[in-house]
Amino acid sequence: MSLLRRFTPVAHRLDHAIGRLSPRRDVIVELRTPVYHAVLSPIASALADEPNVTVWFTSEHPDGVRNLVPAGRFLTPREAEWRRFDLYLNADPWAPARLRRCAHRLNFFHGVAGKYDLDNPKGLPLGFESYDRVGFINRDRMVRYLSAGVVQPSQARLVGYPKLDKLANGQIDADGIKRRYALADRPTALYAPTYSEASSLHLAGTEIVRALDQAGFNVLIKLHDRSLDQDPRYNGGIDWRARFAELIARSTSGRIHFVEVADASPLLAAANVMVTDHSSIGFEFLVLDRPLVVFDAPDLATAARVNPEKIALLRSAARVTRTPGETAMAASAAIADPASQSAARRRIAREMFFEPGGATRRAVHLVRELLYPTAAATAVARVERGDTP
Repeated sequence: MSLLRRFTPVAHRLDHAIGRLSPRRDVIVELRTPVYHAVLSPIASALADEPNVTVWFTSEHPDGVRNLVPAGRFLTPREAEWRRFDLYLNADPWAPARLRRCAHRLNFFHGVAGKYDLDNPKGLPLGFESYDRVGFINRDRMVRYLSAGVVQPSQARLVGYPKLDKLANGQIDADGIKRRYALADRPTALYAPTYSEASSLHLAGTEIVRALDQAGFNVLIKLHDRSLDQDPRYNGGIDWRARFAELIARSTSGRIHFVEVADASPLLAAANVMVTDHSSIGFEFLVLDRPLVVFDAPDLATAARVNPEKIALLRSAARVTRTPGETAMAASAAIADPASQSAARRRIAREMFFEPGGATRRAVHLVRELLYPTAAATAVARVERGDTP
């Protein structure tokens, strides 16, 4: 082993020992796309309220996320690389930020749909060995990763999904969203497909929206971030903004809205029914116990490497359709009988999201364990001794 390689861990420990002499803690949050802001911002906001914590943000695609973070808190990857941080948070282990002076790393999952082999992680180059903790959305995913040996018991924590807390707790002003988009006089359908050239968006996206419009719905269109990415690997070479702008211009109802937001939760709160193909947002909608329609995209399972168990699970709580016309009819039937499939929706929501409403609190507690390890160890010892706080 070279002298440099032997010295580096020592220097790393010394660097952070010096940093801990100050009560201040610096946390950096990586946002690969806007949806990662929706996943991590509840945690970041709670941490920013703590007196000695400064929260920073970084991204390899700054133009897409810079406007989502507080002024003066964004660092380019180059600016962040050699700064000292006490903790790094991300929602995607695939391509972590290059941080040379970071004491601890914490990952939270950004979805539950079981796409891209994430429910079968053995052999995937996830790099979880570099994380101190991994926060899991549900028990099923945690057990899969522990069983595969991808994550060790000392790393795994069952947290839930902070992104859903406000939705689950009824803290979103749904009436305000309805006023903003003039949704008062008709039921509202949210069309939220996943990204893939095999998705419903590419098969029949505009036709689905047109059919819902003609069936008497307000229609909110929320595409996956990647479908709006300029890289043709994600959008199939189609400008979906322009495609839907043309559709909206031709509609005489004035009730179709193309919405670009980092967090779709307010749209879920305002919708009476959702149409998707296979996506995490479809599972999220079940927390509200409102009707779901799944448009069958037959090649999506293969193209997106989706766990067939998750496909069957989502469809067991939804009406499944194969044409835009069927989709509009199914949405209308679901609105007429919203209690149908309610038991399945509620059961699956409990299974997919661990105790929704309290995930942010659990996530912040996990962060504190890493930021203040001495205090956390003292608290654990106190509980083990049976001391009264």
